[in-house]
Amino acid sequence: MNIFIVTDGTALPLDRQQLVCRMRNAVAGADSVSAIGCEVIGLDEFPTLSLAEGDIVIVYGACAQDADCLYGIADCCERSDARLALATKLPVFRTDVPDVAYPTAIDMVVRDVARERRLHVLDLFAYAMSWYMREYESERTQLLEPVEGGRRFSAAASPMVTSFIARWLVRRYFSRRHIADRLYGASMYPEMWSEETNDEDMNHARDIGMNAVRIGEFFWSRLEPEEGHYDMAYLEGLLDRYRARGLKVVLGIPTPTPPRWFTLAYPQSCIVNSDGHVMQHGSRQHVCTNNPDYRRKAYQLTRRIGEVASRYPNVVAIQLDNEFKCHVDMCFCETCRRLWPQWLQSKYGDIEALNAAWGTSIWSERYDSFADVVMPEATPFAHNSSLDYAFRTFTADTLTQFASGLAQILVEATSIPLTHNTSTNFNLRNYDLFDQLDIVGFDTYPNSLTPWMFPMNLGLWRNLIPNDDVLLLETCASHVGYTGNYMLPHPTGFLETEVFLGYASGLKSFLYWLYRGQKYGVEQPHSAVMTAAGTPDIGYDDVLESQRLLSRQLPFLEETEVARSSVAMVYSDEARRAYNVESGGIYNFKTMVTDYYHALSSRGVDPELIPENADFTQYRCVLMPFVRNVSVRLLDKCRQYVAQGGKLIFGPMTGDRTADMTWNTADGNGLGELGAWMGVDDVVQYLSADPRTEAVVTVGDAHDALGGLVTMFRAERSLEYMTVTSDVAAGRTAVARHDGAVYIGGIPAQADGSAFWDALVAHDIAPFDDDRAFVQTGGAVLKFRRDNERHADFHIANMGGEPACIEVVKPATDIDGAGIAPGTLELAPFACVLLRFAK
Repeated sequence: MNIFIVTDGTALPLDRQQLVCRMRNAVAGADSVSAIGCEVIGLDEFPTLSLAEGDIVIVYGACAQDADCLYGIADCCERSDARLALATKLPVFRTDVPDVAYPTAIDMVVRDVARERRLHVLDLFAYAMSWYMREYESERTQLLEPVEGGRRFSAAASPMVTSFIARWLVRRYFSRRHIADRLYGASMYPEMWSEETNDEDMNHARDIGMNAVRIGEFFWSRLEPEEGHYDMAYLEGLLDRYRARGLKVVLGIPTPTPPRWFTLAYPQSCIVNSDGHVMQHGSRQHVCTNNPDYRRKAYQLTRRIGEVASRYPNVVAIQLDNEFKCHVDMCFCETCRRLWPQWLQSKYGDIEALNAAWGTSIWSERYDSFADVVMPEATPFAHNSSLDYAFRTFTADTLTQFASGLAQILVEATSIPLTHNTSTNFNLRNYDLFDQLDIVGFDTYPNSLTPWMFPMNLGLWRNLIPNDDVLLLETCASHVGYTGNYMLPHPTGFLETEVFLGYASGLKSFLYWLYRGQKYGVEQPHSAVMTAAGTPDIGYDDVLESQRLLSRQLPFLEETEVARSSVAMVYSDEARRAYNVESGGIYNFKTMVTDYYHALSSRGVDPELIPENADFTQYRCVLMPFVRNVSVRLLDKCRQYVAQGGKLIFGPMTGDRTADMTWNTADGNGLGELGAWMGVDDVVQYLSADPRTEAVVTVGDAHDALGGLVTMFRAERSLEYMTVTSDVAAGRTAVARHDGAVYIGGIPAQADGSAFWDALVAHDIAPFDDDRAFVQTGGAVLKFRRDNERHADFHIANMGGEPACIEVVKPATDIDGAGIAPGTLELAPFACVLLRFAK
């Protein structure tokens, strides 16, 4: 195996011999690695390179600024089965600005190409910035040298940089980075309780069959009670006590809760909202993650936690922060104000390019420099949609940069897998975030009224990055709640369906929030395993029953692997951001996706949820709703997929906006090149919500109506089984077909009882669902499949409160080995059944 570093001569303090030596030591004994070599080559030499399967190519330097060049290198590596990583550039540490992170055009191109092609990013920029910001000047001077505009790493930094790159390569390409056991447990907050109470909770958790706890995401003040004074003995003592009881630990980095001494010393670090109001201390996520003082202290603390954690084998994962962007999305502080024009310049390069993309001739919005571009603060009316969308993207990008800094510190300090607890509620670029981590983690708090939200989450997060291990880090034993919102408890038996489907889908942890209820603070009404008084909470019996069910399910899990559905729907973080800009007063992206998923699952199709950068060819049918910007490269991928026999269903609202949230008028229609390919023109959009003007659907003798924003057009070829008409959009339809692709310009407001959905699923989706050859479900019955060479196992749960029936197509056996004949099988409310079919 060879490591090729492709560069244009940009200085990289790297000792190749030391890199090879460290790699050899780290992967010694690996069957797939017989020898390791390392070469640094110029970009002009790459076309003549003879790549072999398993080789690693790292592109570094100014040559990474050319996106077309990177795509060409990616194509070459793919053909040779070589592995490609794109590196961000080591920075020049500037002396003319505060120690804030400043993006470069190279970094932006690297991330854009890596995101589209599902490549790893070797984030040397974040690594260097996190080192620079956490170290004191005496340490800096030993490894830096002066250059024009600031300082950079000198040759003296070579051992440190080489060691980091070696650790990164091992973690990305040679370590499984998996959780060995299936974790079942809960979050604990030992900082809130006495040692006696903590001992009681640890013992009881162990005694009821739990094997894991999650701690630490909020206890910054316990680890650093005064600035610069650390009490890591507190953490060591906790880890010792958990280890003594055989409890594994998911350890949090407590950066969401800077202590009061921090906000007193650095009041300028606090979040500023769009109205100019400064967020006060007293909650969490009250400090801007771009603030240099905050980053410095967060990076220093993270390094110390990583050093401690590395000595404890019972720490099985480290969680960065807690629910990034849970409470506050955008910030308008002075740090963000300084970074904003730098980000814009990196993205657009020239101010005239920005003016053209945003159409700033409207309302005299034209800008003469990037420094002139306003942030979307309070205005008499709404901001330009392009500006609003760009600022939200800037917010997500800078958050990723902060998280990447935390991750690189931990890569340097430990080999423990890294994760974060994301959610469908937050505005992130999740692929970028988790590319710097190892295992996807998420939180979800489903309720029994819309139970399909839970399997939807399972189908989403297991497809984000190429790692089947997924961690559910927070969910409730019965109900959520805080002082401003009481919520309904789960019915008895509902929790078992979550645990059963969860582990079947590939979960490696199912952790309750929380173990002992909160005695203080705003989340006192939230359910727990045990109440604050130490008695069983109302979900306690279901927690025990779920553990017993898992013990019966476990042998089947151990001998099978996750098998994905042959049908997938695209879930887009970029689309989520677009609907935050243009909601029309009616749209919430999470609700839209959930309703669309329910329309499918209630008709027996349980799709995967995949990002735009996924390999479509792994599925027979791909649905792409709500993706407002379809880039040229994404459209090319769609065309190739259809040409290879795939079924692709676009819409609603797919392709109707550009990357800058403007009308897509390319090729003379409102759907751009996608519309031209689908053979549609004369595109209009309007709100279908009034019986006098709604878009009417006719399927045979049945009628339906589209709701929300509908896209209507003239089509070269419509759907043969459905017509859509509208008086106000006369002569147009909302459905079109081109080869194996379908475009739907709208969907009904309600999926239940919808003739539109019945017909679409029956004709263009269900025939591509391979699972229907074994078992057919629907309603509130959800399923996940696991396979081995001999068997196809379906883990099925009735998540509804009423009895339900499924159709067993082939002979099967159940969890106890009893035979199940083909035919109708009735499931009681919240029943769980495992059906094993012979292949």
